[in-house]
Amino acid sequence: MIEILVLLIILAFKFGPRLEGLSYQWLDDFLKRGEARFGRYGWAALVGIFLVGLACLYVRPDTTCRYLGGHFANLAMDPFNPDPNNQIPHRILTPLISYMLGLRGCGITITNIIIAAVFIGSVYDYFRCTSPRPGDAFLAATCMSFSLTVLTVIHCGGYCDVLTYLLIFFMWRHRERRLLFYLWFFISLFNRESVVFLLPWLIFISLQNAPGRPKRMFELAVGFTIPLVVYGWFYQAIGTQQNFDYSLGYYLKPLLDNLFVRFRGTLPLHGLGLFSVYQVLWGIPCLAVVHTFKNRKYAALIGLVLTVLCAWPQMFLANDTSRMFTLGFMVMIIALEQLLADNTYRIRQWVFGLVLFNMMVPQLYTAGPVIEVWQSLAFHLALR
Repeated sequence: MIEILVLLIILAFKFGPRLEGLSYQWLDDFLKRGEARFGRYGWAALVGIFLVGLACLYVRPDTTCRYLGGHFANLAMDPFNPDPNNQIPHRILTPLISYMLGLRGCGITITNIIIAAVFIGSVYDYFRCTSPRPGDAFLAATCMSFSLTVLTVIHCGGYCDVLTYLLIFFMWRHRERRLLFYLWFFISLFNRESVVFLLPWLIFISLQNAPGRPKRMFELAVGFTIPLVVYGWFYQAIGTQQNFDYSLGYYLKPLLDNLFVRFRGTLPLHGLGLFSVYQVLWGIPCLAVVHTFKNRKYAALIGLVLTVLCAWPQMFLANDTSRMFTLGFMVMIIALEQLLADNTYRIRQWVFGLVLFNMMVPQLYTAGPVIEVWQSLAFHLALR
């Protein structure tokens, strides 16, 4: 709240007490000037840096690398010779990048923030290429910045989820470039293998508007099988060198003993965990669902719903509900693309007000039976 009040005061001084000078047109013009000065990619990078900086004020950055983050930090010390006690030696991608950047140990927190900025900038660039107005790109990038898609790696030191989300976004963006699509899928397996839960959605978007369905189905079978087999060899090779807790057996044994043991244990918090991903901003995907249903755009409706439904079965294997549901983050990007195309429900007139209101709502996070309310950086420093 402290940061929001400061932001409102600054905006009031520049645009008037009621922010009457701050319009969508002003935002469009400002973004165009930035692109003219720094170029398309340079400006997208600056937008990513600016928004990830604001996100670091919105929630307190963590540099201690505890819990699973500690294992990622440990792996970043030397991913080629992992500590025998490391429990995730197979999730090597972000630690390897961090190691190569010279950001070893808890320096991986900086690597994650850099990747988060790349993710935000990539979303901005995509919408800048596809949406009618420059402000649409800034809106999409802002929605990502103040969601658990980015906030998790800022507040949970060492957690490397944002690279997975970046690669999923690339899969969707490059879904017509089939070799690149499968390459992103293959690479993503080495960061967080839970991407396999999105296979129904990935197959669905691959079949949309695809000529020659039998040929595409064969391509999908081959295109997904090869990466999974190669990753399986890598996983097995790691397993022969050391034992680690977060193995396939760790997740499957309780499932085989009692199918619903983890799912039932976290069920009371599934709704809150889902809400925590976008909080008030869930209103945007909900409007997209209503719009597609009313207009009988059933393929688009299925695509929206599948993103979340594919993330939900993870609750049979894990209990950190907020992180698991964040895997369905693409629902926001797809919803925004649909609504902004025709300014459905006059979204541009009120959506930034919704974003500002959402920033006033304390960020929630659930993991197992725990419900956290994350502190902002200023509030954290004030309490020290």
